[in-house]
Amino acid sequence: MNFIPIEEFSDGMENKYMAVLVAAKEARRLNELRRSGRVDINLKPIQIALERLRDKKVVFKNNE
Repeated sequence: MNFIPIEEFSDGMENKYMAVLVAAKEARRLNELRRSGRVDINLKPIQIALERLRDKKVVFKNNE
């Protein structure tokens, strides 16, 4: 797994903790897709989630 500094994927989030929570939710979603057979993933879901968050491919809305 490649190292991704937290500053790269937490840009645009209110804090680093929120970025980690969003990445974890995305990793769980990807893992569920993999288990159901809808997606064939060779990498770890957390690595893909962090890369997607860094590339701004994950949409996050704060409901506060």
